[in-house]
Amino acid sequence: MNRVNSLRLAALLAVCGLSTAASAQSGQVLYFENFDSIALGPNVEEGILTGTGGPQTNVWTPDFPAGWDRSFSLPGVGVLEWQGWHIADGQWWQFTCGDQRRGDFTLPARGGLSRGGVAIADPDEWDDFDANGLPPAGQGSFDGFMTTPAISLVGVQPNTLSISFFSSWRDETPQQAALDVSFDGGATFSPVFVWSSDPASPDFKNDATNEIVTYAVANPTGATSARFRFALTQAGNNWWWAVDSIQVSGDRAANAGDVPGFSFVQAETFNDTARPIIEVGPAIGASSYEVIVAKDADFTDVRLVASVGQSGPFQIPAISNGIYYVKTAALSVLGARRESENSVRIVVDNPIFADLDGNGSLNFFDISRYVQIFNQGCP
Repeated sequence: MNRVNSLRLAALLAVCGLSTAASAQSGQVLYFENFDSIALGPNVEEGILTGTGGPQTNVWTPDFPAGWDRSFSLPGVGVLEWQGWHIADGQWWQFTCGDQRRGDFTLPARGGLSRGGVAIADPDEWDDFDANGLPPAGQGSFDGFMTTPAISLVGVQPNTLSISFFSSWRDETPQQAALDVSFDGGATFSPVFVWSSDPASPDFKNDATNEIVTYAVANPTGATSARFRFALTQAGNNWWWAVDSIQVSGDRAANAGDVPGFSFVQAETFNDTARPIIEVGPAIGASSYEVIVAKDADFTDVRLVASVGQSGPFQIPAISNGIYYVKTAALSVLGARRESENSVRIVVDNPIFADLDGNGSLNFFDISRYVQIFNQGCP
């Protein structure tokens, strides 16, 4: 059997749920949620009764994705939008709350990780108003919880579970954060980590307002599902914890519906060459990548789509001088696709002005084409 036919057979067997030597167990994304599919509505109290921005549309919602659970220790107390965990537009959160380093997480100009909808627990803003006229922090502790749906672990190897997410945390005593896990529908949750605001605590977590957090989770043998619970507790008029792009992964055979995890692209902002080198990926569950080059930041004028076999450095093929925007996409073994979380701007400034094919050297094509253009410009 030739290589092409063997690859076709492997893909067919994978679609049918069967296996070949090529379907060995490896890291796969089991669950991903970035809250961007949730419809946002108008603000109700924040920015109106708190006096920071006025009425807005498409900025906040009390709704969560299907299967999520939420609870809050003081229902009806404090600013409505921040009574426990809620989803809000990240940039609206930053502006309506007066920034105070929230923009670290949301502003592209600052390298902010978060885009669109963000899950936010913000006792600092929660304490700014109460419909009953009482100080919210004086009525008890802000204890907010949000819990994922049950995530299937069928076929996942024991002790290979991992959770990653984008995080913005600003600490102040006595505020505390925690991530817990429960297996197979159990009511008891066990800690994955605890972050304390107390500098004397072994669990102390200093301000980290824009980071990717990753923790290994010891999934036991035979466990078929897991739920993760995010908690911000023991808070009053303190700061916040916001999370986005929650990704749970584990080692198992690839399935037809698997989509790769999040990834990024990096490059120098200025490249004194016609063939810049960018850094692709990596993404969990990806078997290959695409590099997309366009003349505009919205990628409506795409000039190049290149296939890349693996993550790492990639030299863009010959390209003319100018300003370009580059993003990448991770592809699974069966073609499922997720674009990079960001794009980068590159400037190609080839010092050889007659190098019209952009390969960094002069050749017959360059000279003949240059003469043609020169002659066309003469009367």
